Amino acid sequence: MNREGRDGMSLSEEKRSKTIPTTDITWLDEMQLTTPPIRNEKRVRIPPSVASLLPIVDDTVLDGFEMQDGTFCDIIQLTSKDIYGLSETEKDHDIFSLAYLLQAYMHPLKVIPLNTPLNLEKQKQRIERQLRQNQNAAYRPFLQKKKQELIYLEEHRTNRDYLLFFYAPDEAMLRERKHQLTKLLRRSNPMVELTLEQKTHVLFQLHNPNTKPIQDGKE
Repeated sequence: MNREGRDGMSLSEEKRSKTIPTTDITWLDEMQLTTPPIRNEKRVRIPPSVASLLPIVDDTVLDGFEMQDGTFCDIIQLTSKDIYGLSETEKDHDIFSLAYLLQAYMHPLKVIPLNTPLNLEKQKQRIERQLRQNQNAAYRPFLQKKKQELIYLEEHRTNRDYLLFFYAPDEAMLRERKHQLTKLLRRSNPMVELTLEQKTHVLFQLHNPNTKPIQDGKE
């Protein structure tokens, strides 16, 4: 009885061993592991300086700017006006003039409104100098009030300038297009000539909007 039981168990174990395949690979055999191929990704070249990212390369003899693509650019300022104080006839005339500008001038043109914070350091220094030199006690409160007004303007007011960027393939064509724009805007928004220093200041403010301007206002 016991022998038959042992034989029966051995036959069942033998059958079970035949049905379950055995392999020589274990789950923790590191020799059978394969590593994925390493991809050689193309590295992005980082420019060495910010100057290589800017479109302007250098200034020219005629106070313009040379671009990276070989073209030239210049900047002029438009005279702004109080549109709420104009009559309906004056408004219609200005609208017609600007619409005619967009139709007659077929070359690349860019109008940029620029808000810049006030920098009235020169005016404040002048008032502080007057406070130190003042001998009249009755005049001192007036100077202190003027200084507080300048501080308030710096904190709560900004300048709104309208700048016109125009482009040309060479400097001679740039002068011709500037003359054309002057004629087209003579009645509605006369142009204001900018010095090279002012143009450089405009470019600085465009690329550094959170930076306080170097100077503003006149003494």
